[in-house]
Amino acid sequence: MKLACALAIALGTYIGGWRIIRTLGKGLVEISSPQGMAAESSSAAVILASSHLGFALSTTHVATGSILGSGIGKRGAKVNWGVAGRMVLAWGITLPAAGAVGAATWWLAHTIGGLAGAIVIFVILLVASGAMYLHSRKQPIDHNNVNDEWVEGVTNRTLPQPEMAGASKGEKR
Repeated sequence: MKLACALAIALGTYIGGWRIIRTLGKGLVEISSPQGMAAESSSAAVILASSHLGFALSTTHVATGSILGSGIGKRGAKVNWGVAGRMVLAWGITLPAAGAVGAATWWLAHTIGGLAGAIVIFVILLVASGAMYLHSRKQPIDHNNVNDEWVEGVTNRTLPQPEMAGASKGEKR
């Protein structure tokens, strides 16, 4: 069971990790290396302190709060409150939705009964997972485009243009 859970978490991170990295690093608030270091350090401190005290927490929520806080701490930072609001809404929906899906899954498996019920639930979960995966591939995020500008315009930063050979410093290509 531990191996199955570890493999499921690893596979989920492998498939969706780049999208999470992009959302937290560019979609919520634009951060640079110093803000990233501050966010990671504060996340580690909160997670270690909570673990020591025996508190349950979501590492994703801690990391998101740290990234948001370190980004807001930078003068002139622009926060995409639409993304932040969708994240809060998703977090609020997650617990009751997980409970409802768990109850429905148990009811269906119990109604069908035995191994057949478990197989039906497994097939349903495979189909749902496949559909989510195919949907995510419509706009793939990976190591090639994780740092591209965010579509919703969190920042208005422009990248410096390379100078043309022989052009004066004020001219752009």
